[in-house]
Amino acid sequence: TCNPNGEAEVITILLRQIGTIKKLKWDVDFATMAIKGRASKGNLVSKYPIKKIEIKEKGISTLKPRKIWFDDTVQKLNVDARGELLGEFRPNDKILVISQTGKLKVIIPELSTHFDEDMVVMEKWHPKKPISAIYYDGEKERYYIKRFLIESEGKEEIFITEHPKSQLEIVSTDYRPMAELVFTKVKGVQKENQTVDIESFIAVKGLKALGNQLTTDKLKQVNLLESLPYDEPEEVVPEELEVRGNTNIDDGNIQLDDDGQITLSLE
Repeated sequence: TCNPNGEAEVITILLRQIGTIKKLKWDVDFATMAIKGRASKGNLVSKYPIKKIEIKEKGISTLKPRKIWFDDTVQKLNVDARGELLGEFRPNDKILVISQTGKLKVIIPELSTHFDEDMVVMEKWHPKKPISAIYYDGEKERYYIKRFLIESEGKEEIFITEHPKSQLEIVSTDYRPMAELVFTKVKGVQKENQTVDIESFIAVKGLKALGNQLTTDKLKQVNLLESLPYDEPEEVVPEELEVRGNTNIDDGNIQLDDDGQITLSLE
């Protein structure tokens, strides 16, 4: 079989009942086998007639990650180093897209997808990385602040209130974002700008949560400042398989027992 995501299957071999064969069924995991050239004959699975081969399960991907870029001139992704590099993507990795209208979506990075121009965030999605937002609630006429994690993939969701006058002020995907509040001058009095440590101001809640009221004062502007330092945990990645020419297993490392099962000794 050919899997676009490079999964290495585990298959079940079922032999025909012939003579005194003791073992008629066993599993073969392709991930344990070395990659050979296309012209290679391959490894012997069994010297006895096979009745059926079933796919038992798909394992983890064996593909190396690929780099993906976003080209804003055509609003599409590519693998040709055009535009902004989004990162290295494995088959299960997704892209986070956030729009100025307060909507977000986690999607598969397909090169054929055309993106809207009102995006304010497009990046590789990290499920455990909180999203921080400050928005204006049109119904309550107040500013709110919230932090949340995305609860579902592939579904577009709105994370601000749906009142016609509600609007997103800032959004950040940094772990420890900082914001600056610029107040409106009232009766000739200008209140000093206020700095907000968003991580300390509010805990991570659900996406549908209203959030906490940020201030009762009228705001002229909300600015996103440089985030506080944060040491992101290193990602643990599985070992990839890579074809390097015509790689073969030494025939001396292949053993065939009486019931036809092969044993590979890989060094």
